[in-house]
Amino acid sequence: MAHPVFASNGLRSPAGAVKFLGHVLGCDRTIRLRPPSTKRGHSCNTRFLFDALSSRATGMAKRAGIGATVAAAVIFSIVLASSFTVYHAAQEDARLHSISNAADALADEGAAFEGAGGANILMKEQAFLESSILDCTSAPSTVSGEISSLTDVQRSANLTVVTSASPTLRGPVADNLSMLAPFGGYVRGFLDTALHEESKGSESALGVSYVRNETHYVNLPVRIGDMAADCEQALSEIEGVVSSTTLTNCTAPTVFPLIDAAAGGPNTKAMASGFIFAVDSKIVGVAPCSVKVTVTASEANVMGPEGAFTVELQDEALVDFEQ
Repeated sequence: MAHPVFASNGLRSPAGAVKFLGHVLGCDRTIRLRPPSTKRGHSCNTRFLFDALSSRATGMAKRAGIGATVAAAVIFSIVLASSFTVYHAAQEDARLHSISNAADALADEGAAFEGAGGANILMKEQAFLESSILDCTSAPSTVSGEISSLTDVQRSANLTVVTSASPTLRGPVADNLSMLAPFGGYVRGFLDTALHEESKGSESALGVSYVRNETHYVNLPVRIGDMAADCEQALSEIEGVVSSTTLTNCTAPTVFPLIDAAAGGPNTKAMASGFIFAVDSKIVGVAPCSVKVTVTASEANVMGPEGAFTVELQDEALVDFEQ
């Protein structure tokens, strides 16, 4: 007696074989399923196509997996490209920031070197003035020549600033070289100097170059021109008095009071201008009565970059009394 076959998990293969509990039943026919309580004469003509459906589902799943992989790869590529763009933008921003910093550093160093160069020029002027006794007649031209010869060089690994000086009779009353503020700008009658400053530098690794040419105006509060003029005038007035005075006795008690009296007017004028005035006389001959007269004009407590100093001018003449 044949028993009914139950295939609750059986799948029919494409070739007609039926898989049942993991085994293939080699038949080429439709399996009729009979529940245990069903009569033998009533069978179900149901064909199971589970294999085909399972294969189709598996293929769809594979295609869905491939599509997801491709989509993920595309998204990753977009994210990667975006990341590289951000990275390169950040690198460029850092490079521009470095260039800006290098340019600022060169400018700051250049300004410091310009100030240092100007200060050195002023200190050289002060050293020359306080170590020299200048001739009243030639003092202005002598000082101008000295100023014109002054230079200074400030140098670092990336920057060089060369400062040269020249006397000037005009210029702005204020200057933006803040390091030299007490001596900045042009002041009529003072010892005014134009500073010509040439700066050249670079940061070759960043391709940054720095070139700057400026003129600044500074002064020392010393009145060379006025002092020289007062000195010359004093000597001229003394010469005029001596040469027009007749003496019969060429002795010190007679000669010196006359010279002091002649110097009275120039001395008063010099003191009013803030100068110190002195006259020294010496009899050098009696026939005729000759006197060597030395006039000294000075300005004390002149404020310079290295402190207070004194400037002194001097002139002399040999004059004869009438006999």
